[in-house]
Amino acid sequence: MSDEFTLCVIFKNEEEFLRPCLASIADRAADIVVVDTGSDDSSVEIAREFTSNVLHADFAGDFSRARNVALEHVRTPWTVFLDADERFEPDQAERLPYLLRSVPEDVLGVRVLRYNFFATGGWYSGKEIRIFRNRPDIRYERRVNESVRTSVERAGGGIGEIPMMLNHFGHCRPRAFREQKAAHYMDLMHAQLAANPDDAVLVAYVGLILRTLGRFDEALEHSRRSIELAPDHARVAQFAGHVLRSVDDGRAARDAYARATELDPDDAASWNMLGVAELTLGNHFEAGYAFITALRVDPMAVHVLINQGLLEQAEGRFDRAARLFEEVAGLNRGFLHEEWQGRVECDPFRELYYETVMQYAGLGYHLGYCRLRAAGEQAPAATAIEAAQ
Repeated sequence: MSDEFTLCVIFKNEEEFLRPCLASIADRAADIVVVDTGSDDSSVEIAREFTSNVLHADFAGDFSRARNVALEHVRTPWTVFLDADERFEPDQAERLPYLLRSVPEDVLGVRVLRYNFFATGGWYSGKEIRIFRNRPDIRYERRVNESVRTSVERAGGGIGEIPMMLNHFGHCRPRAFREQKAAHYMDLMHAQLAANPDDAVLVAYVGLILRTLGRFDEALEHSRRSIELAPDHARVAQFAGHVLRSVDDGRAARDAYARATELDPDDAASWNMLGVAELTLGNHFEAGYAFITALRVDPMAVHVLINQGLLEQAEGRFDRAARLFEEVAGLNRGFLHEEWQGRVECDPFRELYYETVMQYAGLGYHLGYCRLRAAGEQAPAATAIEAAQ
Protein backbone atom coordinates (compact mmCIF):
# COMPACT_ATOMS: atom_id res chain seq x y z
CA MET A 1 0.00 0.00 0.00
CA SER A 2 1.13 3.58 -0.67
CA ASP A 3 0.96 4.40 3.04
CA GLU A 4 3.24 1.56 4.17
CA PHE A 5 6.55 2.62 5.65
CA THR A 6 9.62 1.20 7.35
CA LEU A 7 10.92 2.92 10.46
CA CYS A 8 14.73 3.25 10.41
CA VAL A 9 16.99 4.34 13.28
CA ILE A 10 20.75 4.35 13.78
CA PHE A 11 22.09 4.48 17.31
CA LYS A 12 25.02 4.11 19.67
CA ASN A 13 24.47 3.92 23.43
CA GLU A 14 20.95 5.33 23.37
CA GLU A 15 19.34 3.22 26.11
CA GLU A 16 17.79 6.33 27.67
CA PHE A 17 15.94 7.40 24.52
CA LEU A 18 15.62 4.44 22.15
CA ARG A 19 12.57 2.71 23.64
CA PRO A 20 10.26 5.76 23.59
CA CYS A 21 11.50 6.57 20.09
CA LEU A 22 10.60 3.16 18.67
CA ALA A 23 7.41 2.85 20.71
CA SER A 24 6.10 6.19 19.46
CA ILE A 25 5.59 4.90 15.89
CA ALA A 26 6.18 1.12 15.94
CA ASP A 27 2.47 0.25 15.85
CA ARG A 28 2.05 2.20 12.61
CA ALA A 29 5.16 0.89 10.82
CA ALA A 30 5.05 -2.09 8.46
CA ASP A 31 8.66 -2.89 9.37
CA ILE A 32 11.50 -1.60 11.56
CA VAL A 33 15.21 -1.60 10.66
CA VAL A 34 17.82 -0.37 13.12
CA VAL A 35 21.60 -0.03 12.83
CA ASP A 36 23.90 -0.14 15.86
CA THR A 37 27.24 1.60 15.41
CA GLY A 38 29.00 0.20 18.46
CA SER A 39 26.83 0.30 21.58
CA ASP A 40 28.10 -1.14 24.84
CA ASP A 41 24.94 -0.42 26.86
CA SER A 42 21.51 -2.06 26.61
CA SER A 43 20.48 -0.31 23.36
CA VAL A 44 20.71 -3.46 21.21
CA GLU A 45 18.56 -5.44 23.64
CA ILE A 46 15.98 -2.65 23.64
CA ALA A 47 15.94 -2.60 19.83
CA ARG A 48 15.30 -6.35 19.75
CA GLU A 49 12.11 -5.79 21.73
CA PHE A 50 10.72 -4.15 18.60
CA THR A 51 12.42 -5.85 15.64
CA SER A 52 14.68 -8.71 14.56
CA ASN A 53 16.21 -6.42 11.93
CA VAL A 54 19.10 -5.27 14.12
CA LEU A 55 22.14 -4.54 11.95
CA HIS A 56 25.66 -3.46 12.86
CA ALA A 57 27.94 -1.02 11.05
CA ASP A 58 31.18 0.82 11.72
CA PHE A 59 30.53 4.53 12.11
CA ALA A 60 33.90 5.64 10.71
CA GLY A 61 32.98 9.31 11.22
CA ASP A 62 30.28 9.19 8.55
CA PHE A 63 26.61 9.46 9.52
CA SER A 64 25.44 8.99 5.93
CA ARG A 65 27.24 5.68 5.62
CA ALA A 66 25.48 4.23 8.68
CA ARG A 67 22.07 5.49 7.55
CA ASN A 68 22.50 4.05 4.07
CA VAL A 69 23.18 0.61 5.55
CA ALA A 70 19.64 0.69 6.92
CA LEU A 71 18.16 1.81 3.59
CA GLU A 72 19.50 -1.30 1.86
CA HIS A 73 17.04 -3.34 3.93
CA VAL A 74 13.86 -1.29 3.35
CA ARG A 75 11.14 -3.06 1.35
CA THR A 76 8.16 -0.73 1.77
CA PRO A 77 7.18 2.24 -0.45
CA TRP A 78 8.23 4.78 2.21
CA THR A 79 11.02 5.21 4.75
CA VAL A 80 10.62 7.13 8.01
CA PHE A 81 14.10 7.79 9.42
CA LEU A 82 14.29 9.02 13.01
CA ASP A 83 17.14 9.81 15.35
CA ALA A 84 17.10 7.69 18.49
CA ASP A 85 16.23 10.72 20.65
CA GLU A 86 13.24 11.75 18.53
CA ARG A 87 9.63 10.66 18.92
CA PHE A 88 6.13 11.39 17.70
CA GLU A 89 3.28 12.30 20.02
CA PRO A 90 0.45 9.69 19.77
CA ASP A 91 -1.91 11.90 17.76
CA GLN A 92 0.85 12.67 15.26
CA ALA A 93 1.81 9.00 14.79
CA GLU A 94 -1.83 8.09 14.19
CA ARG A 95 -2.10 10.56 11.33
CA LEU A 96 1.02 9.54 9.45
CA PRO A 97 -0.30 6.70 7.25
CA TYR A 98 -3.24 8.81 6.12
CA LEU A 99 -1.08 11.82 5.35
CA LEU A 100 1.26 9.72 3.21
CA ARG A 101 -1.64 8.84 0.92
CA SER A 102 -2.04 12.51 0.05
CA VAL A 103 1.57 13.06 -1.07
CA PRO A 104 1.78 13.71 -4.86
CA GLU A 105 3.64 11.10 -6.90
CA ASP A 106 6.35 13.56 -7.96
CA VAL A 107 7.24 14.33 -4.34
CA LEU A 108 10.07 12.05 -3.24
CA GLY A 109 11.02 13.62 0.09
CA VAL A 110 8.78 14.97 2.85
CA ARG A 111 9.68 17.47 5.56
CA VAL A 112 8.13 17.58 9.02
CA LEU A 113 8.34 20.28 11.67
CA ARG A 114 10.80 19.20 14.38
CA TYR A 115 10.95 20.76 17.83
CA ASN A 116 14.27 20.43 19.67
CA PHE A 117 13.63 20.68 23.41
CA PHE A 118 15.92 21.43 26.33
CA ALA A 119 15.46 20.25 29.91
CA THR A 120 14.38 23.79 30.86
CA GLY A 121 11.51 23.74 28.34
CA GLY A 122 13.32 25.96 25.85
CA TRP A 123 13.32 24.96 22.21
CA TYR A 124 14.36 25.63 18.66
CA SER A 125 12.71 24.29 15.54
CA GLY A 126 13.48 23.23 12.00
CA LYS A 127 11.88 21.46 9.08
CA GLU A 128 13.64 18.20 8.37
CA ILE A 129 13.28 15.54 5.67
CA ARG A 130 12.44 12.55 7.83
CA ILE A 131 10.23 10.73 5.29
CA PHE A 132 11.10 9.76 1.73
CA ARG A 133 10.26 7.21 -0.93
CA ASN A 134 12.16 3.94 -1.06
CA ARG A 135 14.27 4.21 -4.20
CA PRO A 136 17.84 3.03 -4.84
CA ASP A 137 18.84 6.51 -6.02
CA ILE A 138 17.73 8.20 -2.79
CA ARG A 139 20.52 7.99 -0.27
CA TYR A 140 22.08 10.15 2.43
CA GLU A 141 25.03 12.38 1.57
CA ARG A 142 27.57 14.38 3.65
CA ARG A 143 29.48 12.97 6.60
CA VAL A 144 27.71 15.31 9.01
CA ASN A 145 24.49 17.34 8.63
CA GLU A 146 23.58 14.42 6.43
CA SER A 147 20.48 14.56 4.25
CA VAL A 148 18.77 12.90 1.30
CA ARG A 149 17.93 16.32 -0.16
CA THR A 150 20.67 16.31 -2.81
CA SER A 151 19.84 12.81 -4.05
CA VAL A 152 16.11 13.63 -4.14
CA GLU A 153 16.78 16.73 -6.24
CA ARG A 154 19.19 14.83 -8.47
CA ALA A 155 16.44 12.25 -9.07
CA GLY A 156 14.17 15.03 -10.30
CA GLY A 157 11.76 14.75 -7.41
CA GLY A 158 10.10 17.39 -5.33
CA ILE A 159 10.37 17.97 -1.59
CA GLY A 160 7.02 18.48 0.10
CA GLU A 161 5.63 18.92 3.58
CA ILE A 162 2.92 17.28 5.64
CA PRO A 163 1.32 18.86 8.71
CA MET A 164 3.14 16.83 11.36
CA MET A 165 5.25 17.66 14.39
CA LEU A 166 8.22 15.61 15.60
CA ASN A 167 9.79 16.11 19.02
CA HIS A 168 13.53 15.82 19.68
CA PHE A 169 14.76 15.52 23.26
CA GLY A 170 18.49 15.03 22.70
CA HIS A 171 19.33 18.45 24.14
CA CYS A 172 17.83 17.38 27.46
CA ARG A 173 21.08 15.53 28.14
CA PRO A 174 23.55 17.03 30.65
CA ARG A 175 25.70 19.94 29.55
CA ALA A 176 28.95 17.93 29.51
CA PHE A 177 27.46 15.44 27.04
CA ARG A 178 26.11 18.20 24.80
CA GLU A 179 29.44 20.01 24.71
CA GLN A 180 31.30 16.80 23.95
CA LYS A 181 28.90 16.10 21.09
CA ALA A 182 29.25 19.66 19.81
CA ALA A 183 33.03 19.31 19.78
CA HIS A 184 32.71 16.03 17.88
CA TYR A 185 30.42 17.68 15.32
CA MET A 186 32.90 20.51 15.05
CA ASP A 187 35.68 18.11 14.11
CA LEU A 188 33.50 16.49 11.44
CA MET A 189 32.43 19.88 10.07
CA HIS A 190 35.99 21.14 9.83
CA ALA A 191 36.85 18.02 7.85
CA GLN A 192 33.90 18.75 5.58
CA LEU A 193 34.90 22.42 5.28
CA ALA A 194 38.36 21.38 4.20
CA ALA A 195 36.74 19.71 1.19
CA ASN A 196 34.17 22.50 0.64
CA PRO A 197 35.64 25.73 2.06
CA ASP A 198 33.13 27.94 0.23
CA ASP A 199 30.00 26.21 1.55
CA ALA A 200 28.39 29.30 3.06
CA VAL A 201 25.68 27.46 4.99
CA LEU A 202 28.22 25.11 6.54
CA VAL A 203 30.46 28.05 7.50
CA ALA A 204 27.44 29.72 9.12
CA TYR A 205 26.47 26.53 10.91
CA VAL A 206 29.94 26.20 12.40
CA GLY A 207 29.44 29.74 13.68
CA LEU A 208 26.29 28.64 15.48
CA ILE A 209 28.11 25.83 17.26
CA LEU A 210 30.97 28.15 18.24
CA ARG A 211 28.39 30.54 19.67
CA THR A 212 26.89 27.87 21.95
CA LEU A 213 30.38 26.96 23.17
CA GLY A 214 30.97 30.58 24.18
CA ARG A 215 33.56 31.24 21.46
CA PHE A 216 31.88 34.42 20.30
CA ASP A 217 34.74 36.08 18.41
CA GLU A 218 35.15 32.98 16.25
CA ALA A 219 31.40 32.73 15.81
CA LEU A 220 31.22 36.31 14.55
CA GLU A 221 34.10 35.70 12.16
CA HIS A 222 32.37 32.63 10.68
CA SER A 223 29.16 34.61 10.40
CA ARG A 224 30.88 37.44 8.53
CA ARG A 225 32.60 34.99 6.18
CA SER A 226 29.34 33.18 5.42
CA ILE A 227 27.72 36.48 4.44
CA GLU A 228 30.67 37.32 2.20
CA LEU A 229 30.27 33.94 0.49
CA ALA A 230 26.49 34.22 0.07
CA PRO A 231 25.18 37.75 0.74
CA ASP A 232 21.75 36.91 -0.70
CA HIS A 233 21.17 33.60 1.08
CA ALA A 234 18.22 33.79 3.49
CA ARG A 235 19.43 31.01 5.80
CA VAL A 236 22.87 32.61 6.09
CA ALA A 237 21.23 35.91 7.07
CA GLN A 238 19.07 34.13 9.64
CA PHE A 239 22.09 32.37 11.15
CA ALA A 240 23.87 35.73 11.31
CA GLY A 241 20.95 37.02 13.37
CA HIS A 242 21.36 34.12 15.80
CA VAL A 243 25.05 34.89 16.29
CA LEU A 244 24.54 38.65 16.66
CA ARG A 245 21.76 38.04 19.17
CA SER A 246 24.15 35.97 21.28
CA VAL A 247 26.51 38.93 21.76
CA ASP A 248 23.62 41.20 22.75
CA ASP A 249 23.68 43.21 19.55
CA GLY A 250 19.92 43.40 19.41
CA ARG A 251 19.56 45.92 16.62
CA ALA A 252 22.06 44.19 14.35
CA ALA A 253 20.28 40.88 15.02
CA ARG A 254 16.94 42.50 14.18
CA ASP A 255 18.38 43.83 10.92
CA ALA A 256 19.78 40.39 10.00
CA TYR A 257 16.42 38.73 10.59
CA ALA A 258 14.68 41.46 8.59
CA ARG A 259 17.12 40.80 5.76
CA ALA A 260 16.26 37.09 5.93
CA THR A 261 12.54 37.87 5.57
CA GLU A 262 13.29 40.07 2.55
CA LEU A 263 15.26 37.27 0.90
CA ASP A 264 12.65 34.63 1.72
CA PRO A 265 9.27 36.13 2.65
CA ASP A 266 7.78 32.64 3.04
CA ASP A 267 10.13 31.53 5.82
CA ALA A 268 8.12 31.53 9.03
CA ALA A 269 11.25 30.89 11.12
CA SER A 270 12.79 34.22 10.10
CA TRP A 271 9.54 36.09 10.73
CA ASN A 272 9.29 34.50 14.17
CA MET A 273 12.85 35.49 15.06
CA LEU A 274 12.28 38.99 13.74
CA GLY A 275 9.34 39.19 16.14
CA VAL A 276 11.49 37.93 19.02
CA ALA A 277 14.14 40.54 18.21
CA GLU A 278 11.54 43.32 18.13
CA LEU A 279 10.03 42.10 21.41
CA THR A 280 13.50 42.09 22.96
CA LEU A 281 14.01 45.70 21.83
CA GLY A 282 10.62 46.70 23.29
CA ASN A 283 9.01 47.25 19.88
CA HIS A 284 5.75 45.48 20.70
CA PHE A 285 3.70 46.56 17.69
CA GLU A 286 6.42 45.44 15.27
CA ALA A 287 6.80 42.16 17.18
CA GLY A 288 3.08 41.46 16.93
CA TYR A 289 3.11 42.09 13.19
CA ALA A 290 6.04 39.69 12.69
CA PHE A 291 4.35 36.94 14.72
CA ILE A 292 1.10 37.31 12.79
CA THR A 293 3.02 37.11 9.53
CA ALA A 294 4.89 33.98 10.70
CA LEU A 295 1.59 32.21 11.41
CA ARG A 296 0.10 33.34 8.13
CA VAL A 297 3.10 31.92 6.29
CA ASP A 298 3.04 28.65 8.25
CA PRO A 299 0.00 27.87 10.44
CA MET A 300 1.81 24.74 11.71
CA ALA A 301 4.40 26.87 13.52
CA VAL A 302 2.64 26.56 16.87
CA HIS A 303 5.65 27.90 18.78
CA VAL A 304 4.80 31.34 17.44
CA LEU A 305 1.71 31.22 19.66
CA ILE A 306 4.03 31.04 22.67
CA ASN A 307 5.79 34.19 21.54
CA GLN A 308 2.43 35.88 21.01
CA GLY A 309 1.57 34.82 24.57
CA LEU A 310 4.82 36.31 25.85
CA LEU A 311 3.93 39.55 24.12
CA GLU A 312 0.55 39.49 25.90
CA GLN A 313 2.35 38.73 29.18
CA ALA A 314 4.74 41.63 28.62
CA GLU A 315 1.76 43.96 28.21
CA GLY A 316 -0.05 42.64 31.29
CA ARG A 317 -2.87 40.79 29.50
CA PHE A 318 -2.41 37.64 31.55
CA ASP A 319 -5.70 35.95 30.72
CA ARG A 320 -5.07 36.23 26.98
CA ALA A 321 -1.51 35.01 27.46
CA ALA A 322 -2.69 31.97 29.43
CA ARG A 323 -5.18 31.03 26.71
CA LEU A 324 -2.44 31.07 24.08
CA PHE A 325 -0.16 28.95 26.27
CA GLU A 326 -3.00 26.46 26.88
CA GLU A 327 -3.59 26.21 23.14
CA VAL A 328 0.04 25.29 22.51
CA ALA A 329 -0.01 22.68 25.30
CA GLY A 330 -3.01 21.08 23.62
CA LEU A 331 -1.33 21.03 20.21
CA ASN A 332 2.01 19.57 21.34
CA ARG A 333 2.58 18.25 24.86
CA GLY A 334 6.31 18.36 24.24
CA PHE A 335 6.30 22.04 25.14
CA LEU A 336 5.45 21.09 28.72
CA HIS A 337 8.49 18.82 28.96
CA GLU A 338 11.13 19.87 31.45
CA GLU A 339 13.50 18.13 33.83
CA TRP A 340 14.85 19.35 37.15
CA GLN A 341 18.41 18.72 36.02
CA GLY A 342 17.95 21.49 33.48
CA ARG A 343 17.06 23.93 36.23
CA VAL A 344 20.06 23.31 38.44
CA GLU A 345 22.99 22.77 36.07
CA CYS A 346 25.25 25.67 35.13
CA ASP A 347 24.86 26.25 31.40
CA PRO A 348 25.27 29.95 30.54
CA PHE A 349 24.89 29.52 26.77
CA ARG A 350 21.89 27.19 26.49
CA GLU A 351 19.37 29.96 25.96
CA LEU A 352 21.25 31.08 22.85
CA TYR A 353 19.49 28.25 21.05
CA TYR A 354 15.99 29.36 21.99
CA GLU A 355 13.62 30.70 19.34
CA THR A 356 12.03 32.93 21.93
CA VAL A 357 13.17 35.46 24.53
CA MET A 358 16.47 34.56 26.19
CA GLN A 359 15.09 34.05 29.70
CA TYR A 360 12.12 31.95 28.65
CA ALA A 361 11.36 29.69 31.62
CA GLY A 362 9.31 26.91 30.01
CA LEU A 363 5.67 26.75 29.00
CA GLY A 364 4.57 25.32 32.36
CA TYR A 365 6.04 28.26 34.24
CA HIS A 366 4.57 30.95 31.99
CA LEU A 367 1.18 29.24 31.90
CA GLY A 368 1.04 28.90 35.68
CA TYR A 369 2.27 32.45 36.25
CA CYS A 370 -0.26 34.00 33.88
CA ARG A 371 -3.12 31.94 35.31
CA LEU A 372 -2.22 33.14 38.82
CA ARG A 373 -1.89 36.74 37.73
CA ALA A 374 -5.19 36.57 35.85
CA ALA A 375 -6.94 35.05 38.88
CA GLY A 376 -5.28 37.54 41.21
CA GLU A 377 -6.83 40.39 39.30
CA GLN A 378 -10.27 38.95 40.09
CA ALA A 379 -9.97 37.74 43.68
CA PRO A 380 -7.21 37.25 46.28
CA ALA A 381 -5.86 33.73 46.46
CA ALA A 382 -5.92 31.86 49.78
CA THR A 383 -2.58 30.97 51.26
CA ALA A 384 -1.72 27.34 51.96
CA ILE A 385 -2.14 27.97 55.70
CA GLU A 386 -5.55 29.59 55.22
CA ALA A 387 -6.68 26.75 52.97
CA ALA A 388 -5.72 24.19 55.64
CA GLN A 389 -7.68 25.92 58.42
